[in-house]
Amino acid sequence: MFPDAIDGNPVAEVEVRTAPDGTIVGRRLVRSSGVREWDDAVLRAIDRTETLPRDVDGRVPPTIVIAFRPRD
Repeated sequence: MFPDAIDGNPVAEVEVRTAPDGTIVGRRLVRSSGVREWDDAVLRAIDRTETLPRDVDGRVPPTIVIAFRPRD
C-alpha cells in the first residue's frame, strides 16, 4: 500500500515482458519514482493484471515500458 498523500506526481517506469498471447511473463522497475510505496504498488498492480490486451492487429509487443503516475 502507498500513502494517501504523495508529494508531486512521481513517475515509476516498468518494463513489462509478455508472451505472444499477452500473458505477462516478467516485469522490472526501470526507473524508480523515488517513493518506494508507489513503486511497490505499481509492481503489485502489474502482477495482478496477468494479461495485457492484444492490439488491433491481434498482437502484443514482447516488451513494453509503461510509465505510472499517481495523478494520471
